[in-house]
Amino acid sequence: MNNLPKNHIISFQKGFLLGITLLINIACSNTKAEEQDKEAETITDVVTLSAEQIKNAKLTLGNFDQTTISDEVKANGMVDVPPMNMASVSIPISGYVKSTNILPGSAIRKGGVLATIYSMDYIQLQQDYLQAVSKLKYLELELDRQNTLSKEDVGAKKKLQQADSEVSSIKALTKALELKLEMIGCSVEKLKKGQILSVINITSPIDGYVKIANLSIGKNVAPTDVLFEIVGDAHKHIELKVFENDINKIKVGQKIMVENPKFSEKNMTATVFLVGKNVEADTKTINIHGHIDDEAMEDKLTVGQYVNTKILTGKRIVNTLPESAVVLHGNGGFIFIKTKESTFQQIPVKIGITERGNIEVIPEKNIGNQQVVKQGASILQAMLTGSEE
Repeated sequence: MNNLPKNHIISFQKGFLLGITLLINIACSNTKAEEQDKEAETITDVVTLSAEQIKNAKLTLGNFDQTTISDEVKANGMVDVPPMNMASVSIPISGYVKSTNILPGSAIRKGGVLATIYSMDYIQLQQDYLQAVSKLKYLELELDRQNTLSKEDVGAKKKLQQADSEVSSIKALTKALELKLEMIGCSVEKLKKGQILSVINITSPIDGYVKIANLSIGKNVAPTDVLFEIVGDAHKHIELKVFENDINKIKVGQKIMVENPKFSEKNMTATVFLVGKNVEADTKTINIHGHIDDEAMEDKLTVGQYVNTKILTGKRIVNTLPESAVVLHGNGGFIFIKTKESTFQQIPVKIGITERGNIEVIPEKNIGNQQVVKQGASILQAMLTGSEE
């Protein structure tokens, strides 16, 4: 550079200084832009109102309310009945369906006829019974005769023992056939009078309604076939599913509020009667058995009906605000606090239980003793949204 002319050296120095200046200006402008962006980000949750706007908005300020609320666990389930109030109806003999007038949903009383069945096996069973009864009478007379001969030392003891054995055997056969006929519904007394039947009446073992009917005219039925499923109306209860995280909160005797279905303005209530002991591996839930408190309400439920409930597990004191103070958004929401004389800041909150118009709110940051907008939050939210747009 010492060999360059002096004017070239001066030009190079000026160019170098100009480049440095440009770099400094660019850096400053970038820093200023970043500061402006950060400032814009920090004020997106703040709204400033004029005195007239505050007056027109009719804002009400205050602090959190301390409210005692019922702690609860939400649980879904269905209406069910105990096993003794459900019946699967079959026939212990083969045959063909002669008639049925029963449809799924039909009400039926205990002993009511569900269907009639033709059965050749039934006829044969009655015939076998009458023959066994007749033979028993003959063998009993023969036994009496052998007893008489034995006393007079005329007959051999071997014949007496044989007659006694045959009577015992036929008595067992007769009794077995009698029990089989009674299981089918046959009147043994009428049968002894010679009334042999070809048709069997299938009757309901309980009061209730028909859930499933698996037969049609002419269908061949076997003892393994379930022809009807009957569901009783008495002693309905609710079976709920509670996640394992809430198991320790549930105890026998706690109240259950049935939110859906809703039959009147008065809530249907139930009581926890039994808490399951096993967690289902696939759903990670445990069964809760609840009894309906009001029998009139219980009658309105239908077995298999879906229910949406909450189990009241205790009481606790929480920070709450009226509904007018919270702007709901997704699973949470926002409230507004006063930061300056005419400035209000939006604060995200978590939402807890709502009870009697009071919402449990948990701010995501500490707001100290700053006043909260208890009425007019939706107006501030609208203004804030408008300013962002």
